[in-house]
Amino acid sequence: LSRDFLLVGLILIMIYTAIDTFYLSDEQLKDSPSRKDDIDEATETALRIYGCDLVQESGILLKLPQAVMATGQVLFHRFYCKKSFKKFNVKVVAASCVWLASKLEECPRKARQVLIVFHRMECRRENLPLEHLDTSSKKYGELKTNLIKTERHLLKETGFICHVEHPHKFISNYLATLETPQELSQEAWNLANDSLRTTLCVRFKSEVVACGVVYAAARKFHVPLPENPPWWKAFDAEKSGIDEVCRVLAHLYSFPKAQYIPVCEE
Repeated sequence: LSRDFLLVGLILIMIYTAIDTFYLSDEQLKDSPSRKDDIDEATETALRIYGCDLVQESGILLKLPQAVMATGQVLFHRFYCKKSFKKFNVKVVAASCVWLASKLEECPRKARQVLIVFHRMECRRENLPLEHLDTSSKKYGELKTNLIKTERHLLKETGFICHVEHPHKFISNYLATLETPQELSQEAWNLANDSLRTTLCVRFKSEVVACGVVYAAARKFHVPLPENPPWWKAFDAEKSGIDEVCRVLAHLYSFPKAQYIPVCEE
């Protein structure tokens, strides 16, 4: 029994060590594979938001729980920290992230279901005639092949370590500890969902993002939080990280609705 516990402990250490390698510095993000392919920062940011919007919308249409969309968006950001938007189509990667995340979160959807939903979204978003996607057609076969291939790339680039820890799991505990009013809970949760459209999930640990959204929600509702001692110290966060989370979220809300930008060399 003790050997089994030791084995489990070693596996957990390996997983969390691997997760730590997913966190990047600002310099690393600015030197991303897409940037090396001459895709400017504004375009990369817009494509990240666009891809995350696809993950979120498709998850709703597939009747998936929010945890699946959250995991899918984190996988999406991790992938494009390793690969370029020029080499991998944002729509295909988004679909693969939803498909893989549905399996990781034990709410699996069939490839056919994912592809049909993404086909409908593409038609609607790009004002194309809503045509039926024939699952016996050559087009469908190619889409499914690309979906499977891209999922393999996702797994390879993450080293087959797909564990994702979301800020949502910390928010309720933090708010309960701080004894904040009930209205802060939904606002902080919404901000945590929005944070997934940014690169915060590959820059900061979930505890820091959770502190950031709690702070932003408290500011919105003019709820004072303890400063002596600083409340964030109890949650293993630094004020600089919290301020950056708030800054990134404020910047996100200044963007117009993300549109598809054809940069992939297919």
